[in-house]
Amino acid sequence: MKIKISLLIVFIFLSCGTNTNVPVFPIYSLLPVGSPAIVDVKPVEITTSDNQLRIEFDVFYYVTNQQDEFIGYNLYISSSSISPDLVQANIGITPYLPNGYEPTFYHTKEEASTESSKIVKKRIPNLKPAPSEIPFRLCEKYYFRLKAVLRNGIQSAPGPEISACATSSQIACPSNTPCYGY
Repeated sequence: MKIKISLLIVFIFLSCGTNTNVPVFPIYSLLPVGSPAIVDVKPVEITTSDNQLRIEFDVFYYVTNQQDEFIGYNLYISSSSISPDLVQANIGITPYLPNGYEPTFYHTKEEASTESSKIVKKRIPNLKPAPSEIPFRLCEKYYFRLKAVLRNGIQSAPGPEISACATSSQIACPSNTPCYGY
């Protein structure tokens, strides 16, 4: 009986701590994903077919992420400043998805460059894309952020927020608007 108990104890100790060679978490989830930054946002005045003035924005940024799983950037737009913590947790704001799925802008790691000739310019026609399209309001201030997206669903921390007014001439905005004298 003592031999059986001794063998059982030896067996238990020998089987404890067996390495399966598979990490509990994938190693790439432990490495931080670089946060992208918007270089500039410029309002663009568009005259519609019925002679109405419409504002769109051009967003300028560089592709800087070089992770193997990198697939692009999500754009976040809001009419009020939102803390990076809320954007990171996706509380109160959703990405701008004109195609209906992530990411907003597709890129690959091979595109990464900060050469001045490699700046990316994307036109954003609405605050919210179709099917529930919401246009930008004239003389309203908007806030833009980017987050890098990896193929496995991991996202970076949000980049710095940049604001822009929906007007090409701040003088044209009434004094009770956020863009008056901006």
